[in-house]
Amino acid sequence: MTKQGWLKTQGWRSVLALGLLMALSACVTVNIYFPAAAAQKLADQVVGEVYKAAAKGALQAPVAPAVSAPAPTAPARSAAPATNSLSMASPYHAASYLLAMGFSAISGTAEAAANLNASSPGVQSARAQVEALATQMHPYFVSGAVGYTANGQVTIHDAAAVSLPQRAPLNGLVSSYNQALSNLYQQIADANGHPEWAGQIQQTFAQAWISKAPAGYWYQSPSGQWQKK
Repeated sequence: MTKQGWLKTQGWRSVLALGLLMALSACVTVNIYFPAAAAQKLADQVVGEVYKAAAKGALQAPVAPAVSAPAPTAPARSAAPATNSLSMASPYHAASYLLAMGFSAISGTAEAAANLNASSPGVQSARAQVEALATQMHPYFVSGAVGYTANGQVTIHDAAAVSLPQRAPLNGLVSSYNQALSNLYQQIADANGHPEWAGQIQQTFAQAWISKAPAGYWYQSPSGQWQKK
């Protein structure tokens, strides 16, 4: 092998090693990052809509975003594969190209983390179920019969606020509502590719349920003490 060929081979090896390191770095960044600000933004939005629907006593089913028809694609022109163009470049130019692409990918990941995905069918269905049950729960929140816990669930606050025949149905409604809430938290985590985020999302929503609760609603502090908004 000539000296020029040897240098070119070494250059390409360095380029490939650089690309691999960048890919691994991007993967690690995605795996360990929980977007707390994005979760809080989503929680505030969803909680506000649920309270609004419950106050009106009507379901406001989320509308799926319109999907435009894909534009017709022009016939493919015969062209050399992209890899051929890259292979013709010098290792220096190839390294510059990979660096630009790598930083673009990492930047895109950070930008995507600014907003959590809440448009999956699972999340949309879970939100609709929560809104429907929140509409039924609304009178019991107003009367003080139920209130929010510090971990984003609902529990009985004052059973005496409802008649004796209503207490068993209310317990069933509270159980259904808690299941719907847990499902919502899990669906959001699943939709964003991190099922293990469900607990963090639940805690984020727990703060939103309390901070955005209408006046007169009851809630529990982290120590378990009941307070009224």
